[in-house]
Amino acid sequence: MIKDQTPAWKIHWMLNLWPPFFFQGIRVRNIDPNFQFADVDVKRSLLTRNIMGTTFGGALMTAADPFYPILYWRTLANEGHSLRVWLRSLEVDFQIPADQTVRLHFSLTSEQLEKAREGINGVGRVDLVDVVNAVLPGGKVAARFQITSSLRRRSCGSSPIRSDEAID
Repeated sequence: MIKDQTPAWKIHWMLNLWPPFFFQGIRVRNIDPNFQFADVDVKRSLLTRNIMGTTFGGALMTAADPFYPILYWRTLANEGHSLRVWLRSLEVDFQIPADQTVRLHFSLTSEQLEKAREGINGVGRVDLVDVVNAVLPGGKVAARFQITSSLRRRSCGSSPIRSDEAID
């Protein structure tokens, strides 16, 4: 299990052995020790090919799923925040067939981190939207993902914050 202080190298290792990644050709190439970025590859292989010979969209979506929440969680945990973080939504726009290995580069911006801190320190919650591309070796974008990460302050016995602006 990944905990608030689990180092990047261990998360990297654990995710590469995690069956949903391992059997779908998803390989974590790099997770920054400070959790500012991560690089992930999705290989086209016998196990990941669809009937048309290209990579299953589900394999690409699986690769896009956990990284922004993990990066936010661990970056803010390193600053002393105790959070519950999860993927709230994942929207995909497939551009062209993924007929080769694709790479996804996840990167946190200072603006998004500041927005996260303001929400956590203010109302105790924030939803952040980021975009990541699945890029083929020639630089063409195979798929574009819009990822919404939900961050909530973790406190013993707290109830969910409800307001007119809440989307949950």
